[in-house]
Amino acid sequence: MPPLRNRGQRIRHYAYLASNIITSVRQVLLDGHPERIKTELGVHREVFEKLVEALEDIGYHGSRYVSLKEQVAIFLYTCVMGLSVRHVGERFQCSNETIAKYFKAVLQMFSGPECYNRYVKLPSADDPIPLHISTNPKFYPFLKNVVGAIDGTHITCTPSLEDRPASRNRKGGVSQNCLACCSFDLLFQHVLSGWEGSVADATLFADARQHSLPIPEGKMYIGDAGFPMCNVLLVPYRGVRYHLAEWGQAETRPANAQELFNLRHTSARNVVERIFGILKRRFRILTIPCKFSMSVQARILPALCAIHNFIRIHDSEEINDFPTDFYDPSPGERNGNLGDGAASADERERAAEIQDQIAAEMWQEHQQILEMQNNL
Repeated sequence: MPPLRNRGQRIRHYAYLASNIITSVRQVLLDGHPERIKTELGVHREVFEKLVEALEDIGYHGSRYVSLKEQVAIFLYTCVMGLSVRHVGERFQCSNETIAKYFKAVLQMFSGPECYNRYVKLPSADDPIPLHISTNPKFYPFLKNVVGAIDGTHITCTPSLEDRPASRNRKGGVSQNCLACCSFDLLFQHVLSGWEGSVADATLFADARQHSLPIPEGKMYIGDAGFPMCNVLLVPYRGVRYHLAEWGQAETRPANAQELFNLRHTSARNVVERIFGILKRRFRILTIPCKFSMSVQARILPALCAIHNFIRIHDSEEINDFPTDFYDPSPGERNGNLGDGAASADERERAAEIQDQIAAEMWQEHQQILEMQNNL
């Protein structure tokens, strides 16, 4: 196309692009089957409308030629389909520069503090015991102080040539390691992203605990063996059968307090693997590396976690669309040696005492139940 030499030509050109975008978005949102928007944008139509309204309430608006609704559609379509800027541009019939511009603009909205802090919230000391814990006799009262689960996950990325060696993870792939805490009702509570794939989960936790993850006094998270033993984490016994798959293959009952503790620990902790699995199934951009700079890629996970929480709040039944046995395909360490951390020897000793006390109480009740069953 010849260069646009005057202001009038430019205005007509941008108006033409905007018209194409509007036509394309209307086909997806308004003219197609009601479920089409769910397929292409990952949310039901009414949730999409509420999402746009929430951004408008915060103070975000569309540009002169592209409305906020169209910008959000571009962002969601890119994340759900995992397509390149060029392919998304073909779908919306606009330039690569336009797609990249509005993708980054909406990404900034969702990952910015005004939106992110509204939907991704840390627990407080006054929060009630989670229903998942209080209504399950296998967990209550033993895990009454647990507010959620914590784990790391690897997100594929495309770092610069200089950063590629540090981004290579233990499986040989290139990724960023991200840390997240979630509640038992599948809501994200905290996200830390942008670290190289070679970094251990324990290192991420140490940084989060120091800078951005205040855990209420007396509360704790459930974490796997990749995390250090400390007052705010409940980790499994090492060298003891742990993961649910191991128990399924064994088809046997726990033989001692440590095995029982690990069995119930993994049963409670698998919620974080499931929420990562759902997020990666929902947004393919997390499994197909995009070509943006790492500063942009690092903001994608927090933004999508905020959107995930928004969907959970406004469309609570939507989570049932995902298989209940679908878990994170790239989990962290599940067993083995405990991760190193900055916890002092005294803190590790106190954490071990708490762990032993919970295991002993679980085992005592378990034995009482078995004895009652034998007497029937």
